[in-house]
Order: sequence, then C-alpha cells, then structure tokens
Amino acid sequence: MKTQLDSLSEFFRQNVPERAQLGFDSLLDEMQLVAAAKDIGLEQYRLSVIRYNALISWERFPYRLCAPQLLIALLEVWLDEHADGVLDDIGITSAEAVWDVTVEDEETATVVLTMPLADELVIRPDEKGPIPFRGERWSLVEPEIFTALSGTVYGTDSTGAPVGES
Repeated sequence: MKTQLDSLSEFFRQNVPERAQLGFDSLLDEMQLVAAAKDIGLEQYRLSVIRYNALISWERFPYRLCAPQLLIALLEVWLDEHADGVLDDIGITSAEAVWDVTVEDEETATVVLTMPLADELVIRPDEKGPIPFRGERWSLVEPEIFTALSGTVYGTDSTGAPVGES
C-alpha cells in the first residue's frame, strides 16, 4: 500500500536535482490511530485513519547550488496536486509544515521537514485475507473512490438541471 509519505518522498526524488539528494531520507514518527470507521462503498470498510508526522531530511544539502526554496515550492505543489483530504475529513486542520535548516559549512546544510500526514486504513473482503473481521476474511487495500463528473438534479417537477461536465 502506498502512503502519503511514500508519495511525497517519491515526488521529492523525482524533482530535486540529483546533487541535492545526498543523504535524502524519509520516515514516519509519532503514529496515532484516529477512530473514523465507516463503510466507504465498493465493499470497502475504513477501520480508522493513521495520523503521523512525516520526517524528511537532506543531509549535506548544497544550498548554494540548489535553493532551499525549491524544496518549499515542491511541497506546496505536492500538497495542491497530490495530497488527499484525509486530515480534513477527520477534522484536523493544523497541518503546517515545519522546516529546520542547520548550516553545516559554507557549502552544505542539513534540512529537515516535519509534516503531519494521514492515511486511511481500509480493508475489503478477501477469502484468503489475513484479517478476520465480522465473520469474514479481509485484506488491506488502497481505497478505490469513484467520482461523478456529471449528473442531473431534480426539484419538485420532472425537469432536471444538469450538473458538472456535459
């Protein structure tokens, strides 16, 4: 299963110049389970949400060759385009990134990003699954969500109003 930390780390690896990736590492810290059980459709059941701090670091970051602002811009782009709304769904709004930059010498710095992230813990029935739940076997899955792109809204009569893309 791919986590938000996996996605963010991969995004940095793809977009930060190779010379600035020496000592790049990512890990999760301070995991908490948030009760958020619900049927999410398509035979999927969310058991909970895992909230954690992502710790992403660059040792020997060449701040004179690669502007540290690039890292901040990349995080903002990833949040806009790739982050899902799990934190918002469970009512957590304090999801600000914390950047710690320690200059090591005239050429390099250690840069550490601490960012709260969350992932859904979702299961689906599977005869050979490792999880016994409610008399069935289940497996962990990445949530599959279908999004309607268009529809029709009906009021008090039979004339419908189109919604979304036509």
